[in-house]
Amino acid sequence: MDDAAFKKLFSDPRMIGFLIHRHLPEWADRVDYATLRPLPTELIDEQLRRRYPDTTWRVRTTDGATELLLLLEFQSRPERHMALRTTVYSCLAAQSLLQQDRELGRGDRALAVVALVLHHGDRRWNAAKSLSDLFKDSAPSAYRVVDRMPPTAQPTGPEDLPRLVLGLSGVTKAEQMRAALTVLLPLVETCEDEDFDRFMARSVKAMLRSKGISSQQLEEAMTMGTVVTEFQRSLNEIRQEGLEQGREQGIEQGQAAVLVQLIARKFGQGTAEEVRRLIEGRPGRDRIAQVAAAILDCDTPEGFEARVRES
Repeated sequence: MDDAAFKKLFSDPRMIGFLIHRHLPEWADRVDYATLRPLPTELIDEQLRRRYPDTTWRVRTTDGATELLLLLEFQSRPERHMALRTTVYSCLAAQSLLQQDRELGRGDRALAVVALVLHHGDRRWNAAKSLSDLFKDSAPSAYRVVDRMPPTAQPTGPEDLPRLVLGLSGVTKAEQMRAALTVLLPLVETCEDEDFDRFMARSVKAMLRSKGISSQQLEEAMTMGTVVTEFQRSLNEIRQEGLEQGREQGIEQGQAAVLVQLIARKFGQGTAEEVRRLIEGRPGRDRIAQVAAAILDCDTPEGFEARVRES
């Protein structure tokens, strides 16, 4: 009897109910059999390839708190990697249902998945029934988390490079990046691998570009040492430009304060306050010169304010 006939036989909710009662006793008294519904069997994986479990059903528990997905696979002979196949189908089916069901997507209900292999062959079933049996030296059904290294932590060797690199994503200030690269550089150099050094240099430059940090000299740097050197040089240039701008702004602010005092003496405090609001912040040399000329040229507060606004 082929799979098509079995799919027909197990297309009735009562057959699924019998399976649950006999082979899933832990669920037998928990589910509401009136909610048993078949689901489409076509599943799409991340590479847009189609996967087809033989039959898929969903049923809700009587308290409404859990949705059970039941996958059926008809098999005439043992298949060594059946545990892997059913795991793939289970994950794809769960992902599809989570995307379609808003309550499940929000976590308002729990989701459970069970796969049953209906073996109708003569040979004894001797294949692994779980991933832990199939992959004895690993746990493909679980994962480990590698967190980024905290800024205050000190790496102990090149083995900490992955965590240190992950930590770069949280760096938002140039000085923080300088400190992080200063720690990163000796770890890369400890590897004594020129190809890896150049690879890290390219990767770090790409990350710096994504954060808006770049210069011609930095782009031409081919090793981690030169990347760090050029980055620090860029920071020094930016810092020097900031100091010069600060000094320039301080001079302009002082000149603007003197102008406000002269305006108050000639046109009154009210006019002085009005003009102060117009030129406060970064007045600029040209603006200061225009206001100074207006003080000399104008005779009335009204004419003076009008000229300042026009300029």
